[in-house]
Amino acid sequence: MPKTRFAPAAGRVDDDPRSFEEKLIAALEHPLPETRSRICWLLGQKRATWAIPHLVPMLQDSDLFVRVAALRALGDIGDLSVEPALEAAVRDERPLVRVVAEGALEQIRARTAVR
Repeated sequence: MPKTRFAPAAGRVDDDPRSFEEKLIAALEHPLPETRSRICWLLGQKRATWAIPHLVPMLQDSDLFVRVAALRALGDIGDLSVEPALEAAVRDERPLVRVVAEGALEQIRARTAVR
């Protein structure tokens, strides 16, 4: 019986020479808000302090849920350097953004007070 050969999938992830981190950052510009939100969540779960400069601009995303995901990610990362951005988000016009920003600030302050 002849061997079956499979053609490699076009655009496979392993063919991309960028690092995993570079791919995550690039995905923050994905056209689908759900993808941007998931990437924010993942960066927060990884406590990726290196991603903070890329997450802070996401607080201005056109999609409300991306903004919320970025706030939660910044809270999970827990770095005091984002306090000014979170304090600005506390004054956002959207109530959900304000509430989540307050929670992220509390999370960061509680974590740093314990240290």
